[in-house]
Amino acid sequence: MKNMRIPILVVWGIAVLGIVLGSFFDLNISQTIASPDNTFALTISAIGPTFGFAGVAVMGGGLIALAYNGEYHIALKILFYILAACCLGVSIYYPGGEYFGVNGFYGAAPEWFGYLIVVIPECAAMVGGYFLFRDCENKNMWIVFVSIIALLCLALLAIIPIIKDNMRRPRFRIISAYKSISFHNWWEPCKNYKDIMTANGIESSDHFKSFPSGHTAETSILLFSIALFPLGNPNLKKYQLPVFIGGSCLLVLVAFARILAAAHFLSDVSWAAFIMLTLLFIDNEVITHIKALHVDEEPQHE
Repeated sequence: MKNMRIPILVVWGIAVLGIVLGSFFDLNISQTIASPDNTFALTISAIGPTFGFAGVAVMGGGLIALAYNGEYHIALKILFYILAACCLGVSIYYPGGEYFGVNGFYGAAPEWFGYLIVVIPECAAMVGGYFLFRDCENKNMWIVFVSIIALLCLALLAIIPIIKDNMRRPRFRIISAYKSISFHNWWEPCKNYKDIMTANGIESSDHFKSFPSGHTAETSILLFSIALFPLGNPNLKKYQLPVFIGGSCLLVLVAFARILAAAHFLSDVSWAAFIMLTLLFIDNEVITHIKALHVDEEPQHE
């Protein structure tokens, strides 16, 4: 949507600034403020993705609303229901593992307990999505949903994991725990990470997945929702800018928490936000120029 171009670019610019500053001061910042035992940081880190994936759950509810109330071919309706089920599934699976997994309160409770924590809010978000879009007049809103799903899959299942697996940047928490492990800049791959793990008796390779930040990327999903969902419910437009600002503040808070928790450096979280906001900007620009995706611009029939 055209009115979201500048807000998206502003947050994108903040991410670029973070990359530049992190390129020079990553280690100094983490040495000053980071601690793997920071309870506040771990709490914010755990909660952030729940908010991000709530946008996915809302989208699932919207797809059910379109399938149930819309006039579509039966094949499309079946597709909507399948996508809705997938939306709910991933909105529980991904954030649920963040609470008591290796990047959360590890060992404080069984990992499966985190999934119980997110079930209620994510199901509630899905129900809310149904009511948000049950009177949707934009018959092509499903295309907007599919575009968001496609880009999220591209970012979270391809781009970010591939970068992590190829760069293998050591997290600050492992650098601070083992003096033999050296700091790597974000552009310097740690090719011998397996040898480092063997030499130091480190079992989890997750300690070598600092760049870029998955939590920050997952929290960024919320901005996709805020920027594009008003296409299916025009009543959301009047709240769009303040909510986008609030969502951006949450994103910054989660990114800051990841640094405080010694899980990521400034450049890690900034690159994650940069990747997600670049994809959002592209999606927003493409959708802005496709008139069929804007119900108020479709030809009226008397």
